[in-house]
Formats: sequence, structure tokens, C-alpha cells
Amino acid sequence: MNDNRILTGKVNSVFFSFAIPVVLGLVASSSAGIIDGMFIGNYIGETGLAAVTLCVPIFPFLIGIAILFSTGGEVFCGKFIGEGDNKRASEVFTKVTIIIFVISILILIIGLVFVDSIVNLLGASKEVHQMTSDYLRIIIISAPLITTFSLSYFVRVDGKPNLSATALIITAVLNVILDYIFIVYLNWGIKGAAWGTVLSYIAIPILLLPHFLLKQGNLKFVKPTKSFKILGEIAFNGLSEFLSEISGGILLFVINITMMKYYGIQGVAAYAVVGYLLYFTSMACYGISDSLKSIVSINFGAKQRKRIAEFLRIAIITVVSFGFVLVILTQINSTAFVQLFLKDNADTTVSSLANNFILSISPVLLILGVNIILSAYFTAIHKPKPSLIISLSRTLILPILFIPIITSLVGGNGIITALIISEIATLIMAILLILGNKNKVAFKKSFDS
Repeated sequence: MNDNRILTGKVNSVFFSFAIPVVLGLVASSSAGIIDGMFIGNYIGETGLAAVTLCVPIFPFLIGIAILFSTGGEVFCGKFIGEGDNKRASEVFTKVTIIIFVISILILIIGLVFVDSIVNLLGASKEVHQMTSDYLRIIIISAPLITTFSLSYFVRVDGKPNLSATALIITAVLNVILDYIFIVYLNWGIKGAAWGTVLSYIAIPILLLPHFLLKQGNLKFVKPTKSFKILGEIAFNGLSEFLSEISGGILLFVINITMMKYYGIQGVAAYAVVGYLLYFTSMACYGISDSLKSIVSINFGAKQRKRIAEFLRIAIITVVSFGFVLVILTQINSTAFVQLFLKDNADTTVSSLANNFILSISPVLLILGVNIILSAYFTAIHKPKPSLIISLSRTLILPILFIPIITSLVGGNGIITALIISEIATLIMAILLILGNKNKVAFKKSFDS
């Protein structure tokens, strides 16, 4: 796809030609994570599921820096490409790639030094301590490989969404194959789950680096200028997605600790099932929001204000429709979803809790995607502050405020209630921010058309 089509092509066609491959890539990626959970739950058991869930809050800290610079770098590259300045776009891409690699090495070193302390901080009991440590150590060692997912952002904004999606899909398929080999065939247990995840990432640099090395698009590796000042602006613009990722990890940590308080390790295992549903939904919506950012950032550079509003309208309609389908499916047969992750002879307490949690939280899927889209929209038009407000409200500030208050009144079920209230309150806040934005006239017209 060339830039002219992004700027002048039919809005629906351009949007879905970007969104479909990106969503397929991220859904495939999230599905691989879900299948991870299926292998772990069915071949290692709910203890293994709980151990991996305890480790999940570390992932945002592991990949957060890559998201910070990739998200900010992507919209800067899109803006420069839209302005016809490919040289500056390539300089941004090169500097972002360098800084991400350097920081991933630092994460590896620091993580290995403090891995035992991290496991204790995560609240791992004696029952799951060794499993948690084994899994986390492998993930930390692989930080430089895992962070290569950042290349997909730049391939996508460089007009190759299909290539980006293909890399993510192949990574997901490879993850499933390696999970089967390491967990089922070789019986490596929790270590097999970790190695299956990290080794699948090798597909990303193999498939995406040639795009830049062989100069197949607007972006390529160039000798960077000595000044790295622009990285500060890039980081600031990607701050909302970075803090959203980090705060998501902090929130899950709080949820895990609260689940341990009210339900023990069974509660952590039960919430793992809920987490996979939310993860799948979020990844699909993030796929739509990521494609929206790529398109909008280029149109923003070209000052195509009306088209930006039209893209936003389509994205919102899409995520609401997707959420509606998921709500219907989970309400009709939540038990079938739970049984994907738990053995037939699994602890009945875990199964019962997971089923109740799924039924309670699924209605929030209707609005979860809208909040993600509106946050991404503000990032794409270079307004990081409202984007940050939306992201932090739904993933950190409101849930952490509501969880202790509501659970003190109604017990452990209050965790789910707090998450629902947080999304609703965030949506109200996001709408007010949209209506207060100077582009509100174009936004309103797009919905009236």
C-alpha cells in the first residue's frame, strides 16, 4: 500500500486493509498466549497456571520500554512520511531500534541479578515458588529477542501491514508447535512453556529485518545523527501506551495479591482464565487501534482532518460490534470457555470461580475497546496527555482505587465489580476529553454523516 492511497483512498477500504492484517496478527499472537494457557492448564495443572499468572505482571516491565519508543516512534515516522521526509523518518527508526536494544540488555542483566527477589515480591507461595522462578528466569534471559516485536510497528507504518501481520502470525504458530514439543512431547513442564514462548520470537527479526536492510520501503537503517534529543519527544508521545502497559502489570499484581487474600492460589488460577478472555479482547482492539494510529498519523502529517474523524468513527463501530459478539458468546456458554484451560478433574473451586468471574465481567467487553481506541486516537494526533489520562484511568488509577474499597464491602467478587466500574468511568471521561478537543467539530460531523 502506498502513501497516496492512505491519504486519498476510500476510507473504509484503507481502514480495513490495515486493520484486518494487524488484527489477525495480534489475535494470532494472543491466541498463542491463550493456547499456552491451555497446554499449561491441561498438562501441568492449575498450579502451573497460577505460577505463570503470577509472572505476567513482569511482562509489561520487560517489554514496556520497547512499547514506549515503538509507539511514539511509529507516529513520528508516520508524520514524517506523510510530510514526504523519509530521511527524518529513517533517523527516528534507527535511533529507536538502537535504544530499545541497549535497554533490553540492561533489563536482562538487572533481571537476572534480582530474579529471586522478584519472585518473592510477586507473592509466590511455597507451592508455586520454584515453578514461578524457573519460568521467569527464562523470560528475562530472552529480553533482547522478545523486544524485536518493535520492528512490527515500523513495518506497518511503512505501508506493509500484511508483512507485519505475517510475522506475528508465524510467531504465534511457532509458539503453539514449540509448546507441544516442549510441554507434551518432551515433558519439560513450566520450563517448556517458557522456552516455547521465547523461541517463537525468532521469527520476527528473520522476517522483518530484510524489509529495512534491503531498503524495500521508506524506512531503512541510516547512520544516526549525534543528537538523540528527539527520543525525548518520542518517549513522551508513547508515554500513555507505556504507562498503560506498566500499569496493567501493576494492576494484575494487585489482583493476584487480592485473589490470594480472599481465595488463595485457587483464586489466582481462576482469574487466569478471565485474564485470557480480557487479553484476547484487548489484543484484537489493540490491533484495530494500532492500525488506526498508523493511518491517522500519516493523515495528520498531511492535515487531512476530516478523514481522521472518519477513521475514528469506523474504528469505534468495529470494536463495539466485536465486543457485542463476545458478550453473547460468553453469556451463552461460559463453561465451555473455562473448560479449555482446566482439566476435567481440576479443583471444582477453581472451575466455579472462573465461571462466575467470566459471567460477571463479560458485559464490559462492549466498552473496553472504545477506551483503547480513544487513547490511541489522541496518541496519533500528537496529544499524549489525554491519551495518558484514558490509559492510566482504566488500567491503574481507578481499578486500584476501587478494588480495596469494593472488596472491603462485598468480598472477593468486588474485584470484578471494580474493573467494570473503572471501564465505565473511563469511557465517560474519554468522551468528555473528545468533546473538549479542538477537533471535536470534525469528530461530530463524522458521526452525523
